[in-house]
Amino acid sequence: MQENDFTILLTDEEGGEIECELLDRVVCEGESFCILLPVDDDSSEPEAIILRENALGELEGFDDADLLDRVFSIFLEKNGNNG
Repeated sequence: MQENDFTILLTDEEGGEIECELLDRVVCEGESFCILLPVDDDSSEPEAIILRENALGELEGFDDADLLDRVFSIFLEKNGNNG
């Protein structure tokens, strides 16, 4: 597996910046999603951030838990992890 050096700088609701590594982009139900991992997260079980790409190419959050699960499942299947 090739190491990915592509990072994105996100801004949270409080104006803080979070540098994230782009793990992958997946398509689900005709929409594109980016799976990101915070660079500075040194926890034993870091949490991925999944954002939807809108028509302008901007990343935005979404609140649909079922869609989030479907997107993450596609990511796992695509990257050789079935569960």
